[in-house]
Amino acid sequence: MKSLFVRFFLSFWLIIGITIGAAAIGGFWYAERMRDTMESFELGDSMLDASAALDAGGREGLASWLKDFPQSQAVTIFVLDQRGQDILERRVPPWIARGFRRHRQHEHDDRRNLDEPVNLRRARPAPQLVTTSGDTYTFFVMPSRIPDAVLGSTDARLLLLIFALLASGLVSYALASAISRPVRKLRDATIALADGDLNVRVADSIGKRRDEVGMLGREFDSMAEKLQRAALQQTELSRNISHELRSPLARMRVAVELAKRQAGDLPEFDRLDVEAERLDSLIGQILSYTKLDVAPHQDPESVKLDELISEVVENVNYECKAEGISGVSVSSDIGASPSICGYPGALVSAIENILRNAVRHSPPNSDVSISLEQKDGEAIVEVADHGPGVDEDDLAELFEPFFRTRKSAESDRDHGTGLGLAIAERAVRMNGGRIAAENRVGGGLLVRVVLPVQKGLS
Repeated sequence: MKSLFVRFFLSFWLIIGITIGAAAIGGFWYAERMRDTMESFELGDSMLDASAALDAGGREGLASWLKDFPQSQAVTIFVLDQRGQDILERRVPPWIARGFRRHRQHEHDDRRNLDEPVNLRRARPAPQLVTTSGDTYTFFVMPSRIPDAVLGSTDARLLLLIFALLASGLVSYALASAISRPVRKLRDATIALADGDLNVRVADSIGKRRDEVGMLGREFDSMAEKLQRAALQQTELSRNISHELRSPLARMRVAVELAKRQAGDLPEFDRLDVEAERLDSLIGQILSYTKLDVAPHQDPESVKLDELISEVVENVNYECKAEGISGVSVSSDIGASPSICGYPGALVSAIENILRNAVRHSPPNSDVSISLEQKDGEAIVEVADHGPGVDEDDLAELFEPFFRTRKSAESDRDHGTGLGLAIAERAVRMNGGRIAAENRVGGGLLVRVVLPVQKGLS
């Protein structure tokens, strides 16, 4: 079917048709069976036996005959007295009670309509036996119920209802499955696209359909392709701009140096050097981020995390001393030596940027700690500082490119670009891990990196 509208319409129509058809067939079958049973009983020997029992023993004799009536006859008999009570004191089914009331009304109408011919007697809805004293016993005969071993104490109407429910349930299940399966696949693809997987497509599973869902799948693939092209163009543009900026920046620094030699050391030249250094650092971070924004060209390899972290800690401590950062140092607590299959260059960049961010936001003469442990097949790296922390509202955006908290933007000593943690997040995700940040109870920020440890490498 090419249209969901047609599919829904035909499915519901089919359900209603099955239900009506089953009800009509079941009702006709039951009515015919009731008629045959009544005629067979009234014309057979059973009615003669009941008459003889009534003549011989009265009400008690008729009740005894009814108790001894053979079950093999496949019929159920109710014998009602003039008050509508069963002579065996059984509960009278509602439809039999209604039939008895109509029967009594029928007899009343016979006595009341005196203008009818004397020799006319209306057809009786049910057979009757009359005693010599004038007491009347009305017989209601119906097919026996379905055996208890099959459906308990249910009758044909319940069987019909079960059949209708099963038929409609099967059709509804088929319809729901036909709709929900492609919708779930489209939802999974949407989540993957939102998480940054621009290569996701649904054409193989959904796009081949010729209904509205298939059209939606093809539109989704078209959207994903446009987003991927836009992302690649943006990455290429950022890379090209960064490369183009470095050439005039280098020439500007040479010009400043030449001017400094001719004019002497002026404060303005020192200011130009500082700003050129910041600009060069920003360009370098943009290039690092754009390199991580595309798929790596090298194959993943085994990486010893303990050795990698120790090397990064040594480098960051050296930078702290060389740049004269007010007594801030990095200490490590290596509690495991897990190995992962990943990209060592990206991991070094991730750990370096996290540590540099922690050092930059730490107060003078404080300590930044980094720990490594392995738990449940995962390597857990935690970096904790004693800085001011981050507003809870900013934690969710902390790893977005160029995002800076309000405290960082207002701080005179913070000259960050807002790319360090974004580079770390992209590098960790490229290695199949995840990263998160939270404020410490005692103050400061805790950044946690979780990386999968492959079996046989830990």
